[in-house]
Amino acid sequence: MKIELKYLRLLRGKKNLLAFSYGGDSRALFECLLRQNISFDLALINYKTRKQSDLEEKKAKELASKFNKQIFTKTAPKFKNNFESKAREFRYAFFKELCEKKGYENVLLAHQLNDNFEWFLMQFSKGAGFLELSPMQDIVKKDNFLLIRPFLNFSKNEILAFLKQNHIFYFEDESNENEKFKRNYIRKHFSNEFINNFERGVKKSFEYINKDLSLLNTEILEFKGILYCAINESVIARAVKRFGIVMSAKQRKESKKDCVISAKLGICYAFNKAFIFNFENALKMPKSFKEECRINKIPKLLRPYLFNHNVNIKEFLARVVV
Repeated sequence: MKIELKYLRLLRGKKNLLAFSYGGDSRALFECLLRQNISFDLALINYKTRKQSDLEEKKAKELASKFNKQIFTKTAPKFKNNFESKAREFRYAFFKELCEKKGYENVLLAHQLNDNFEWFLMQFSKGAGFLELSPMQDIVKKDNFLLIRPFLNFSKNEILAFLKQNHIFYFEDESNENEKFKRNYIRKHFSNEFINNFERGVKKSFEYINKDLSLLNTEILEFKGILYCAINESVIARAVKRFGIVMSAKQRKESKKDCVISAKLGICYAFNKAFIFNFENALKMPKSFKEECRINKIPKLLRPYLFNHNVNIKEFLARVVV
């Protein structure tokens, strides 16, 4: 197993952070980075959800020390409900914090082909449009770093074979057997067996889907951190996904008019377009600014963002009103 050249070009000479758990996938990525002389440090979150969580953290620190890597650890709070969603938010907030404070330019995740197919089936099972069924992206631009998934084209079987062949120790995640989590249920009853039988076809399908999506992505434009697109439910959902949120059926319904979803993302409509942006409040906007917005029919939800980021209204209109 080797990391492809297109990822190596992004990683060499940069500050890289590996999201590590000591499971098989992240341990294999750790090994590949070592073998291909990529500099990196580790970030680990202890969710305290199983007996071996503390042991995994301890062993991860020992592994980091052995190879002279920094390791940043954090203990997650107990999430009472929506564990997977809240854990994901907590995880990415931790990565963002480390990148801001420590200057990391890339965050590496060990998601692989089976994970990608599980995601597809989870979306498909609850009702989703084409854009929401799109697979995980291997390179995603975040606020201040790149999110890179170099293993998306490797199956779980390929990774396990690599670990076994090279006698590399890793921890089995016992929580993967808990079928109260939808992902585990889909993995156990559908996705793994399907990949075992149709791995080559799944890889090709994701390749074709990504090529098609590259054409659709031109429909979503950006100005000063604001995404804007045609008023199309699926395209709006795709734009929202760029902010790390996959809209539920309830949120889709809410987003048919100006709203704030997940208490952090604004969606509003004007000039026959949809605007998606990080929702903000402004302490006090001057009357002249509010009047300019009113005259130019700038949606109220969007005004604080424009004010806080010193966006010139005339420049904004010249870009988005076509």
